[in-house]
Amino acid sequence: MRINSNAGALNTLRALQNNQDQMKKSMEKLSSGQKINKASDNPAGLIISEQMRAQIGAIEQEIKNLDARDAKLNTAEGNMSTMQEDLLAMRDVALSAANEGGNSEEAQKAYQASMDNSVRSYNQTVQNASYGSQNLFDGSSGAVADLQNMENIDVSTAESAKQAVEVIDQKIADLSEERGEIGAAQKNEISSQRSNLQTELVNLTASESSVRDTDMAKEYVEFVKNEIQLKAGMAMLAHQNQAPNLVMSFLQE
Repeated sequence: MRINSNAGALNTLRALQNNQDQMKKSMEKLSSGQKINKASDNPAGLIISEQMRAQIGAIEQEIKNLDARDAKLNTAEGNMSTMQEDLLAMRDVALSAANEGGNSEEAQKAYQASMDNSVRSYNQTVQNASYGSQNLFDGSSGAVADLQNMENIDVSTAESAKQAVEVIDQKIADLSEERGEIGAAQKNEISSQRSNLQTELVNLTASESSVRDTDMAKEYVEFVKNEIQLKAGMAMLAHQNQAPNLVMSFLQE
C-alpha cells in the first residue's frame, strides 16, 4: 500500500472529469436541441450542415420571389377584371345605341355620356394600376403588359354605335388573351416551380436536421448514464481516499 501516490484515486478522478465533460456536452445538446453546437462537436458534420443551410436559405428566397411575382400577377389580373367589366358595360351601351329608329336624340346622348364614363374608368385603370411603384400596364421593364388607353368611342348615332361594338369586341378579345397569359404563367410556371422548390426545401431541411439536430430521447439516455457514472465515481473516489487513512491508523497503533 502506497501513501505518497494514490494512483487509484487519480484514475478515479480522471474518470470523473471525463463523466463531467460528457454531462456538459449532453446538457448543451439537450438545451439547444442541436448535437453540433461548435465545430469541435463534429467538424465534417458542421461543414455539411452549413452548406445545406445555405441551400435552404437560397430556396426560401426563391419561394419568396415567386410569391412576390404571383402577388404582382394577381394584382394585374384583378385590374384587368375591372377593365373587362368596363368593356362589357361599353358593349351593352353600344348595342343599345345601335338600335336604329328606336332611340330618341336624348337617349342617344345619354348612351354617349355612359360610354364616356366607361372609357374614362377603363383608361384610369390602365394609367394607375401598379404594384408598389411599378406601373403594371405601361410596357416598361417589370410591367405585366403593354396596354393602351382606349380612344373616345362614338355612339351618338346608330351607325357609329355598330362600329363601336366591333372595336369593343376586339378590345375584349385582346384583354382576354392577356388575362389568359397571366393565368398560364401562374399555373404552369409559378405554381409548378413553387411546388418543386417546396419539395426540395422539405427534403433538404430533413437532411440538415438529421446531421445537426439532437435525438432528444437518445441524448437524454446518454445524460442519465453519465450522471449515474458520475455519482458512482464520486463514491469510489471517496473510498479510494479512505485507503491511505486506514494505513496511517494501522501505523499509529
